[in-house]
Amino acid sequence: MECRKEGEGVKKSGNLGGTHLHLYYCAWTNESRAWREGASALRHGLAKQVIYVGYRSGELPEAQTRGEGQLIRRIGAAPVAPGSSRWLRAASLPRWWRACLRDIDLTNVDLIVAHSLAALPVALALKWRAGVGLVYDAHELETERAGWSWGIRRIARFFEERLIRGCDHTFVVSDAIKDWYLGAYPGLAVTTVRNIADTKAASEASSLRQTLKIATETLVYTYCGAITRERGLEELVDVFRDIGNEYALVLVGDGPALEELRIRASGTENIYFHSAVPVDHLVNLISGADVGIFVTASASLSYRYCLPNKVFEYAAAKLPMLLGDGPELLRFAQEYPAVRTVASNRAALHKAIATWTCSEIRAARSAIQYIPPTWREEEHLLVNVFKDVQSQYA
Repeated sequence: MECRKEGEGVKKSGNLGGTHLHLYYCAWTNESRAWREGASALRHGLAKQVIYVGYRSGELPEAQTRGEGQLIRRIGAAPVAPGSSRWLRAASLPRWWRACLRDIDLTNVDLIVAHSLAALPVALALKWRAGVGLVYDAHELETERAGWSWGIRRIARFFEERLIRGCDHTFVVSDAIKDWYLGAYPGLAVTTVRNIADTKAASEASSLRQTLKIATETLVYTYCGAITRERGLEELVDVFRDIGNEYALVLVGDGPALEELRIRASGTENIYFHSAVPVDHLVNLISGADVGIFVTASASLSYRYCLPNKVFEYAAAKLPMLLGDGPELLRFAQEYPAVRTVASNRAALHKAIATWTCSEIRAARSAIQYIPPTWREEEHLLVNVFKDVQSQYA
C-alpha cells in the first residue's frame, strides 16, 4: 500500500467493489468483530479488499495478510505500554493520526470504518480527503468506558459530540447503548449490530476438566474473555476463595490483569487459569464447565449497558448462566431458559452460587433447547448500512 503523494487526486472505484478501510487504535491481534465485518463485506461483494490499520507493536509485522482479500497494516510509533497513564496513552494518538494521514493510500477506497472514538478524528479527515462514506462502529459506550475518570469522560464527550455528526452511520452493540446515543445526539442514524460470533455447538468432548484435573463432581463456573480490571474478576476470585472446593472457577483468556489475578488466587485449589483459545475451539472447551458467568462490578454505563459476545458463546455451549443485572443481560435472561441474575457485589454473588445446587444446574442444562443467533443472521443489518452508505458516494 503506497503513500499517495501530496496533490494527487484520489481515484475512486465508482462501484460497490473497491476497498474498505478499517481504522482502530490497536495492534490488530484479536479484533474479531472488525474481522467479521470485513469478511461480510467481501462475501457480499461490497468490497474486493479490506485493509485493517492499527499501530506498530513489538515483533508483529508491519504488513500481515489475513485471509484472501484482507490485509493488516501497523503504522506509526507504538503507544506507551499498557498499564501506563491514560493521559500518556492519549498523548500517543496524534503520532498515529499523522502516520495514517501520511501513509494511507486512499485510491479505490469506497468506505471507511472507525472502530473507536480514538480513531474517529483521523477517519473523519480521511473521509473528507477521499470523498467517501464513514461508519462509526462504537464497540462499547465510548465516552463512558470503565476506568475513565470524570475528566477523561468529559473530554471524550466533547470530541464525540462534535465528530459523530460527520459520520454517515453509527453502529452500536446493544439496544440500551443505542437508546443512550439517540438521547445524547438526537437524529443520529444508529443501528444495533450485536457482537455475535459465528459459533457452533460443541461437537466433541471437552478437555477442560482433564487438562486442569478438575473432578467430575466439582461444580465448575467459567468466564471467557479479556482478563482486565472492572469486569468483576477480582470479586469472583474473592468469592471462590471463600466458598469451598466443591466449586471451581475457570478463567479462560489473557489480558493485563492476568498476573494480578494469579497473585490474588494464590494458595487456592479451586481457581484455574486457561490461556485464550481460538473462537473455533472455545465453545468445545467451555462446554466442559457447568455454568457461564459474567457479573461486572464496574459502575460505568458502558458495562452496565453491554451485551457481550460471551453470553452467546455460553449459549452455544449449552451452559446455564449467572449474569449481572444490567438491562441487556436482564432482557437476554427472559429468553434463555437457564439464567440467574444477580447484583454486582460479593455478598450477592456468594449467595447466588451457594444456593444454586449442582442437581438444579445439571437438570436445567439437560433441558436447554435454545439455539443462539449467529453472525450470518445478524450481518444483514451491517450489510444493508454499508451498501446504503457506499451508494451515496458511488
